[in-house]
Amino acid sequence: MEPAQTWLSEPDRLLHIAASCLVFYVYVVALTRISGKRTTGNMNNFDWIITVAIGSVMASGILLRNVSMLDALVAVSALAALQWLTTWAALRSRRFARLVKPEPRVLLENGRFLPREMAMERVTEDELSAAMRRAGLRDRQFAAWIVMETNGQLSVIPTTNEGDPPRGLLSDVAARRQ
Repeated sequence: MEPAQTWLSEPDRLLHIAASCLVFYVYVVALTRISGKRTTGNMNNFDWIITVAIGSVMASGILLRNVSMLDALVAVSALAALQWLTTWAALRSRRFARLVKPEPRVLLENGRFLPREMAMERVTEDELSAAMRRAGLRDRQFAAWIVMETNGQLSVIPTTNEGDPPRGLLSDVAARRQ
């Protein structure tokens, strides 16, 4: 292979790549508008997996000669449809939702780290301390709970003068202590 071929492909190939990028860009923007805010909002594990898969399929359709644009568009459409069906089913069936989505988990309660739950989520004390600082707390004694949400974010629920926050907020949280 000549050095020039390393840096410059055939002109028609470059045109094909540019056109494919345009088609996929417009298609994904339209698909995102149709599928709603959830597609680009805070993602849980399942949303992230679908996003990576769609990106991989799109890259294949843009760059690989043996994958046509139509092949990739159909694959992206199928993944988007599966994502929509999964979220639709999760909204209608709690059992299905538990199967495909992780539950939130309490990692700190009343200022005490919960090592077992932290180990299950692979979260360190330093990470929980950082979350408390982001929430404006000076000391962990001011944290009633820290919950790892289904999208991996940490929610810090501070203590209040009126006592603990309502337990109803934690009704769906795994490993909750009474």
